[in-house]
Amino acid sequence: MNTLTELLKHFFTHKDFLPPAEQIAGTMFTPLHIIVSVIVFALMLWMVRVVSRCDEKTRRRVFAVLWLTSFLLEAVKVLWETFGGASVRFELGGNLPLYPCSVFMYAMPFAIWGKGSVRYAACGYVCTVGMVGGLVNFVYPATIMGDYSVLSFPGLNTLYNHGVIVFCALVMLFSGYHSYTKATKWWHLLLPSAPLVAVSLVANAVNFSPIGSDYMFFRLRSFIFAPLGEALPLWAAPLLVYAVYLLLHALPYLPFYFRNRKQAA
Repeated sequence: MNTLTELLKHFFTHKDFLPPAEQIAGTMFTPLHIIVSVIVFALMLWMVRVVSRCDEKTRRRVFAVLWLTSFLLEAVKVLWETFGGASVRFELGGNLPLYPCSVFMYAMPFAIWGKGSVRYAACGYVCTVGMVGGLVNFVYPATIMGDYSVLSFPGLNTLYNHGVIVFCALVMLFSGYHSYTKATKWWHLLLPSAPLVAVSLVANAVNFSPIGSDYMFFRLRSFIFAPLGEALPLWAAPLLVYAVYLLLHALPYLPFYFRNRKQAA
């Protein structure tokens, strides 16, 4: 599968029916993957510049369209994963949208139509863990590009969904829709973590049920975290992960919080 025609022919083909990754053009860090990613990222930055200069009503409309498209694509992806493989199956332990970047789907409506602290919390997630997670998965989409070409439904879908998170965060920050500088009270440091903490309750209900999983990495059993998770008691891993998430959400606000406290003293 090295020609454009072959790639497009297998655009929706599940990995169960594809040849090994080394025989597919556009998989992880191949020239085609890098070229397409750079083009998409450059287009995204150009759109950030354009949309950041628009009025807030227009920005909210753009956010709404991007959020709805991401939501629909996630539903299509779940159905495709369920029915597109060699066997029809829905994996509760892996196909539920309960990952750190999945919180974007649940938080974004509050960032668009919410007011006051609700909007602050939703935008806070998008502009901290959401943005970092989106950027990491855009640059290093190992869970997808290890099996698929960038010119496939899963490949372009992961670039789009994670690119949208980064796009929305950058527009919020560059346009002033959200700012790290407004943290004046201690609870302003906690608000950005509220969307992820809310979704984590569902994630951990699945993680510690008989289904078993590692959604949001709360059991530290995935990727490079596995040795740490195996060494820690079962109760310790979630507490450690919660602490890390709280810190990551608060980190960009801390310098301005201390500055604001100092000026108010």
